[in-house]
Amino acid sequence: MNCPKCNTINEISNVFCINCGETFSTDAAHQQTMMPPPHSSDSIMPTQMFEPPANQTAEYPSDPTVLAPHLNINRSNANFNPSQANYQTSQVGFNPAIPFIQPPSPPKSRFGLWLGLGVLVAIILGGAIVAAFFLLYKPATVAEVLPDHLGMFFQNSDKTSVDEIKKQDFTNALEGKDKLLKDDSMPTVESKPDLILYSDGKDIPISDLKLIQLDSIKTDGTMKQIDFKATPVDGKPEMKRLWFPQHLASGKYAFALIDGFFDDGKHKFWAFQVKSSDVNDNANLAKETNVSVKNKSNNSDSKNINSAATTEATKPTPAATSTIAPPVGSRTAYAATNNVVVRAAPGLDARKISGLKRGQKVYILSYSNNYDYWNGLEGNWANIQTESGQRGWVFSPLIRY
Repeated sequence: MNCPKCNTINEISNVFCINCGETFSTDAAHQQTMMPPPHSSDSIMPTQMFEPPANQTAEYPSDPTVLAPHLNINRSNANFNPSQANYQTSQVGFNPAIPFIQPPSPPKSRFGLWLGLGVLVAIILGGAIVAAFFLLYKPATVAEVLPDHLGMFFQNSDKTSVDEIKKQDFTNALEGKDKLLKDDSMPTVESKPDLILYSDGKDIPISDLKLIQLDSIKTDGTMKQIDFKATPVDGKPEMKRLWFPQHLASGKYAFALIDGFFDDGKHKFWAFQVKSSDVNDNANLAKETNVSVKNKSNNSDSKNINSAATTEATKPTPAATSTIAPPVGSRTAYAATNNVVVRAAPGLDARKISGLKRGQKVYILSYSNNYDYWNGLEGNWANIQTESGQRGWVFSPLIRY
């Protein structure tokens, strides 16, 4: 308020003027009032004097003027920022005791997720159905059909059946040849046939078995022999697969066991024919062989001479007298057939040094790792010593123990 004497501004609570010491009366104090602060950046104006209405006397009750709390502003706050005046108003409804909770976002659509899962399930089910179809309807593997009794057989290309090639006996190979060439009922096989020999090794020794081209047999006992290979059937050591490295030419053939003279013996033939082949001849497979012919001339002198010569030629060679003791650690063996070649080294191309007769005794010293195929036989080479002390190499399938 302003001092009525010196007009100095004093606090509303002052009793005396701070400048002149004038005592303020209750009336003077009652006449002072405060104006609310302006809404601008100007300084807060001092309290204005309350002017009584014109129709009222100057006397007023002695009660002091009561100021509103929000108007009791200290002049030290003259730089009050009016932008803060609305702070309480902006917080209407704000209760600090209740934590603010962010409202949940609206749920996202899961249509795409369910669609993807449906496609994945459909793919899995489709794959399972296809796999089950192939597993259930896959044709079963047909087991190979093999012979159930001894003999010579040929298989079809699928190995689902076997047919037997019947054995035929002849005393004269030339007569047998003529009969077989006229027989069109003999089994027909492919140009590269799958043949199976089922034998215990005694009735049909594979080392003595020859494949003969029938139309090549001549009266002097010469003929063409075709090389073949023999391998055991898995799990069936008594069965051998007979096969050829190349196709056979069209014609008639026979596996033959020649026993005795060409024209007087006990010969066994297993004949078959090839009707369609792209090969013109068997030049790469065939080689010439010969079987001795027995002379049947009516001339007694000639007959006797030839008979004596034949007897001498066919007389077994006596075993050599043992002059050297068997080598230590050796194994005894015997030649399985006639004309077993003894070579200087373990190989078909090695130099020939001697021969063995059927049943001739030898001693096996060791074996070579060299493995060969010859005339349907396969095996390594045995280093042998004869009873006379001669040493060399023999194709092991041609000896027996």
